[in-house]
Formats: sequence, structure tokens, C-alpha cells
Amino acid sequence: MKKFIPYIVVGILLVGFIGAIGYLKVSENKPSDNTSRTKIEPYFDDNANVMYFYSPNCSHCIQEKPILTELAKEGFRFKPMNTLENPGVADQYKIKGTPEFISQKDGARLEGFQEKEPLKAWLSQHK
Repeated sequence: MKKFIPYIVVGILLVGFIGAIGYLKVSENKPSDNTSRTKIEPYFDDNANVMYFYSPNCSHCIQEKPILTELAKEGFRFKPMNTLENPGVADQYKIKGTPEFISQKDGARLEGFQEKEPLKAWLSQHK
């Protein structure tokens, strides 16, 4: 039995080492902060004046994505407010549903899915 102890110790160390490498590989692929979102979604900017309340699994929010992408090409940006990741934020701002836009400048709200032109007009007034 005593002659197997070194093999057991080496086996345990090997499994721990492989596990640590696997953990590090997975960790480096995860977004670590909000700035990584801006690379994924060109319309997100944590410094934007208009907050965009959304949920990743909301069908209307998914439909809104191409419109927001088009508006980003025209210079419009939105502060991302993910209600699934941060459910308390919905209560804090009295969000009834997603998507919803709120101007931090004047508190104006725009609720529900928006077509490009009406959203662009609203943004122009409340940015």
C-alpha cells in the first residue's frame, strides 16, 4: 500500500492542475465588465443619456436589435439596463415591461417595441 501513495499524490496533483487550466480557459472567455458588451452590441454605451431597459429573452427586445444597430450607425447610443441580470433595476425605475427607453436628462419614457423613425424622433428630442 505504501508504494502506491506517490502515484496517488501525483494523480491528485495532475487532476488539480488540469482542472485549474480548464477553469482559466473558461474564465478568460467571459465578459468581465460592461465595456465588453459594447464590442458585442454597437449601440450600448454606459455613458449614454438614454437608458434602454431590456431582457435578453424578450421577443420584442430581440426584434428591436436590428433597429438599434441601424441607429448606432447614425450615432445613437443607449445605456444598457438588463432587467434579467438586475431585476431590482426594473423596480427602481418602475419598468412595466421591456423594451423601455428612459431619458436621464428629462425622465421621458418610451414604452414597448419601436420602429426606427418614431424612435429616432424621440431620441432626437430627449438625448
